[in-house]
Amino acid sequence: MIAVAALWARWVVGAALLAAPAPTEAEPAAGPVASAEPTSVESPIAVTTRLSPDPSHVGDMLTLEITAAFARGYSVNLPIGVKFEPLHLVDVTEGEPEVTGEGLRKTFSVRLQHFAPGPAQTPSIALTYVDPQGAIQTVSVPPVAFTVDALLANEAEPTRKLEDPPISIEYPNTLAETILYSVLATLVGGLLLWLLLRRFLGRRKPVVEIPAIPPHLVAFEALDDLERSSLLADGRVQDYYVQLTEIGKGYVERRFGIEALDRTTDEIRHVLVREPDRVAPLGADDIVLFLQRSDLVKFARMRPDDDEAKDALGFVRGLVERSVPTAAEPAAPANAEPPDADSAPAPADKEAS
Repeated sequence: MIAVAALWARWVVGAALLAAPAPTEAEPAAGPVASAEPTSVESPIAVTTRLSPDPSHVGDMLTLEITAAFARGYSVNLPIGVKFEPLHLVDVTEGEPEVTGEGLRKTFSVRLQHFAPGPAQTPSIALTYVDPQGAIQTVSVPPVAFTVDALLANEAEPTRKLEDPPISIEYPNTLAETILYSVLATLVGGLLLWLLLRRFLGRRKPVVEIPAIPPHLVAFEALDDLERSSLLADGRVQDYYVQLTEIGKGYVERRFGIEALDRTTDEIRHVLVREPDRVAPLGADDIVLFLQRSDLVKFARMRPDDDEAKDALGFVRGLVERSVPTAAEPAAPANAEPPDADSAPAPADKEAS
């Protein structure tokens, strides 16, 4: 039975080789392609090889195609770690089995490099195959001869060129000049910046003077607000007199330059007794009398009726009207100090503190 199987396998391999087309090239050949004859017909595996390009040059990429034709039931593999010295192995690509009539065909593409000129050949390697009974055997791949041309083959007597002498490039040492110029530029820039800042800061800004509102207008507006307020209607007589007193004191201070807002009635009386002419054309006694009556309401809890409270407001309005400055008279003495912002009379619709 074994002999019959062997004869049948050889017949199938022969038929496969006759029916199989010529193997394709991995890349175009630069010259004639070297090939090896199929192995002995006694082996169930038929192996052909093809090397391209041939001839080649030193370091060219060579492609060795190993094609194995075998019957169904067999499997063929290229052993791992196979050596191709003295050639340099780049990589190995294993193709899939192809059906060719009654048999199969498998191609192994091996990329190699050779770095020595002259005739050379690939080493003989062995393919392993497994028969239908599971036995592992090998088949020899014959060497392939090829030629490697030298890169200087066109020269009759090639000689090695001598190395060029080293070129000395002298770079000027400008470090010191660069530092010096940088320092000078910094100093000049700083000087220019200082001059600009000095000129800008030294420029006097125009002072916009806001004309002061005449004291009598401020007093009239505050009296009108107090008269329109609801303090008397709400029974807040004390708050009413507090605001009325502040309006009167504020007018005296701004019109005549006498500090009154931050002083008590007694302190104001002492000033007016010593200098009664400072409040002319008003009478010092009239101002002191108004302040004393207001103190009775603010501190002694005296409750005047609404008519009396309105008369007090009219009294203050009369003081302002009698002392309105004329065109030739200044609104306040030259030595009068401007009142503080806190000294302005409170609005009539707010409670005095």
